[in-house]
Amino acid sequence: MSWLKTHAASARVVAVILVGGFSATACATNDYVDQKFAAVNTRVDQLDARVVTAAQRAETAAQRAETANTAAAAAASQASAANTAAQAAATDARSANQRLDQVGGRLDTLEKPKTPARKPRG
Repeated sequence: MSWLKTHAASARVVAVILVGGFSATACATNDYVDQKFAAVNTRVDQLDARVVTAAQRAETAAQRAETANTAAAAAASQASAANTAAQAAATDARSANQRLDQVGGRLDTLEKPKTPARKPRG
């Protein structure tokens, strides 16, 4: 007979004891689990606080950007109005220059001294 057939019952008992022993030592105690969960929860709380702070900063930055965007839009509107006024002034200046040129020619004609007629000598 083989060794396994003669000692099968005792081999089973030894296997059950070994499996039971290994599984019993693999279980964590409640204190160990509580300590690990407390450490993880502390880190989660710290990260949550950092996320809240970052979200507040992002909200503040978004509000500032919106304010700057509004100011930029107002400045663009004022610049457009100033450009329109400048173009109108340039048109008025061109018209005034054309009228001056017309009047200047007439004025030159009027101011030109008349040359006296030449009398023949002699």
